[in-house]
Amino acid sequence: MKIRTALSLTGLMLIAGSVFAADPQRTPPGDDSGIGPRDAVEHVSRALKVPVILDGVQFPAGYDLPDNVLTFVLEKGVVYAFSSLTVAQEFMRQSTQKRAPAIKSGGVSANSYPTCDWPQDYSWFNKNPGCGGSGSITLAQPDEYTELDSISWNNSISCVKAACVPEYTVLYSCRYFQMTYSSNCQDPARLYIAGGDIYSDLNNYGFNNRTSSIRFE
Repeated sequence: MKIRTALSLTGLMLIAGSVFAADPQRTPPGDDSGIGPRDAVEHVSRALKVPVILDGVQFPAGYDLPDNVLTFVLEKGVVYAFSSLTVAQEFMRQSTQKRAPAIKSGGVSANSYPTCDWPQDYSWFNKNPGCGGSGSITLAQPDEYTELDSISWNNSISCVKAACVPEYTVLYSCRYFQMTYSSNCQDPARLYIAGGDIYSDLNNYGFNNRTSSIRFE
């Protein structure tokens, strides 16, 4: 009997160890590429109203995206979604080089940029689809909004005009740019918007009233 009890306890310890090892909260800081989906019970539709290119494959509007951490990139109305942040960053690096004129050093000139729909060097945000609201906030480099609660703008942005600069205006669904699931960050996602682009209704891109922090990257 004692031998059977000991074996049972050993088995339980092994199972518990494997569960803790798989805990997504133990993913190394700064690396969200390995974070898995939320509990299936919490699943909600993540379908966009426009087509999306997910990891290089195009899907039609209404396609239900996988329920895990994704990085979205929005350029001239085209939505790209990436499971890997590293791949998304390389895509944006190449895209920036194509869009911005090269300088002699081979880099990107911050003072010379292609024609922008929004020609200002700051980003502009509005609470109303269609950008018709009376209230607005702006963001210029090197500033950032780590949280929007203090100015009563959390989860309220519907329209974005991205600064005409090589860096992307990035909207985070969680405060303090978090990208891991927790009690304070239940649906982590980020949306990179290319410089100079205007999006008057974020409902189309699954990011209406979801922004909790903003910065340039």
